[in-house]
Amino acid sequence: MENLEVILTNFKKEELNKFVLEELSLSDLNIKSSHFYDSNSGQNIEFHQVKSIIDVLSPIGTGNMVIKYLEFGIIMKNIVIVFSFDEKLGDIVFNFPESNVFVDDKGITYSHCRKLLNYLVELKEKYSIPSIRFGYEPASDDDMCLININDDKTNIANALEKIII
Repeated sequence: MENLEVILTNFKKEELNKFVLEELSLSDLNIKSSHFYDSNSGQNIEFHQVKSIIDVLSPIGTGNMVIKYLEFGIIMKNIVIVFSFDEKLGDIVFNFPESNVFVDDKGITYSHCRKLLNYLVELKEKYSIPSIRFGYEPASDDDMCLININDDKTNIANALEKIII
């Protein structure tokens, strides 16, 4: 089984707290493990110790979380989220088993892909994300990327045809 990735590129750091706490609704209940390096204190900390994601990732920083389940257009399980930020912008990578999206039933797979892509388009607009890449790990490689949702109008129907062969 392979993993899929969603990469939110050049995400604005100022939107991080809202995105993590409100949009993703992350809490200790659905987090299996987490690791952040707090450069202010010089210590490794876990999510439950974080008061502000922005502060922990400032001036630059990285962190990761393993999530039991997440509503991301569809319910997904066993997701790894990696945060990598510089002073103002960064990438958020969601890595998850392909079985969250691709199943034996082509109709269900189509529905999962449609819901996921619609959700990604909504996120792009809501948070002014310049580009969202979706594909097999590593989706940052052009040959592994199934779709790049950027400033061009993304046609979900055409994207679905490309993804579901």
